[in-house]
Formats: sequence, structure tokens, C-alpha cells
Amino acid sequence: MAHNDKWIDGEELVQYREAVKGYLQGDLDEDRFQAIRLQQGVYGQRQEGVHMVRVKLPGGYVSAEQLGVVASLLADYSQDDIASVTTRQDLQLHSIPLADTPQVLEEMAAQGLTSREACGNTVRNITACPLAGVCPAEHTDVQPVVDAVAARFLRHPLTQHLPRKFKMSFSGCESDCAQGLFHDLAVVATRRDGEFGYKVLAAGGLGHKPRPAIVLEEFIQEQELLPVIEAVLALHHRYSDRKRRARARLKFLLDKLGEEEFVQRYQTELQRTRAAYADES
Repeated sequence: MAHNDKWIDGEELVQYREAVKGYLQGDLDEDRFQAIRLQQGVYGQRQEGVHMVRVKLPGGYVSAEQLGVVASLLADYSQDDIASVTTRQDLQLHSIPLADTPQVLEEMAAQGLTSREACGNTVRNITACPLAGVCPAEHTDVQPVVDAVAARFLRHPLTQHLPRKFKMSFSGCESDCAQGLFHDLAVVATRRDGEFGYKVLAAGGLGHKPRPAIVLEEFIQEQELLPVIEAVLALHHRYSDRKRRARARLKFLLDKLGEEEFVQRYQTELQRTRAAYADES
């Protein structure tokens, strides 16, 4: 089987298959195996022996052929033939026997689908406007940018052990249909003096102590997005609370530091990431 899609690492799938085999044979302990399966987007369920596989769909984009594969996987492997669509534009395949999960991931990979980092303390699936590419009000179709950002930070060393999960959204205009105000980082397409660019917001969230995101960048060009995003990720990685899980989201760091100090530390990280990206070019 060829694994030539930008999301897929064939060797990684071989290693996952070996890990499942080792765990089922009793050669791999529960804690080590849990870390491996969660990295691959495989969740435990309350029902014994079955798992949920979360398919990561950047921007919620999925082709008809890929949906056909999902339907086939449910028919072939799921014990209850149930899939769900999540608020982060993922697909979840429920009640998959653990022994079958390697085959499920491999058949997904053959159609360019991955579950890698769909859970855990990583960059979760990047969401976008549901009408991206067809909305008459959008300044730009954000889907290509979503794909580029998702590919950049998938398996990225900075994002493998974040203090807590990190959620991003992209919107094609100021209506912000992707609801960036309650994301860790949001990118909103905009125009200023007839010029196209992006506004960047950070540190929003719902749940415990909800708060709206603040504006980090009023207007930047597309080529500046990656260093800006990496700077916010670095801020989260370096300073967010690693001891108290309940206070490890980026919004709590903003509350702790205050907006002025938060922005200053972001600017420090941005100087470093801009220099690093300049060296790459």
C-alpha cells in the first residue's frame, strides 16, 4: 500500500500495528500503549474491547470517495455501525475492536485520511467556515491555508507534548463563521484600505471561566501566518500550566499574565519564529 499523502506516515502505521499486537499479547503495558493509541486518534470506550477512531478533517473537508471509505469501514469493522460528526468537523467511528484498528487506519490512509493527533495535548483539528470556497461574502477561500497550517504542525516537535490541547479556526471574512472568539487561536480574513490580509486572535475559550479571544495582530499578510501561529504555540508550550490540567488552556495563561504581559511574551516568541522562518527561505 502506498502512503504518499501529506498526512500519512506509512512507517508510523506499521509501528502502531506492532504496538497493538504487543499490547494484546501482554508485552506492552497499559500506560505506554495508551500514549501510542491516543497519538493515533484511537480512544477507549466504556464498552469493553472496542474503541472510537477520530478521523481528522482539516476545515471539515472530505470527498465523496473518502466518505465511501468511512461507510465501508463502519460496515466492515464497527459493531454498531455508528459514526458521528463532531463540533470540530471530525468524523468519529465508534465501536471498533482494538485488534481491527490498525487495518482501519491503514485503509483510511490509502484514501488520504488520518487520525494522527486528533486527540491528546496537540493541535486538534483545524476548523473553518462551512461554506469556505463557495460563500459569496468571503474575502478568500481559507481551505488551502488550513491545509498548509495543518500539514506544517502535524508531527511538529513543538506540538507533540503541549500542556493542553490547542484549537484553531479559520474564517474567510469578518462574519467569523468559524467562531474564532472562543478558540486558542483564530485567523480571520479581512481587508484594509483595499488590501487583503488576516486578523489573528488568541486565548479565547468556553467551558470553565469562558472568555473571548483578544486581538494579537490586526492585519498581517498570508506569508506571516506560520511564524505568528508558531509563536502562539511556543507561548503555550513554554508558559501554560503543566501541573494543573484544569488550568492548562491558553486562556488561563492570559488571565494569569494579563493582556499586556501576554502580548509582550508573544512578541518575544514572534521575533524568534520570524528569524527561524527567514532562515528557512
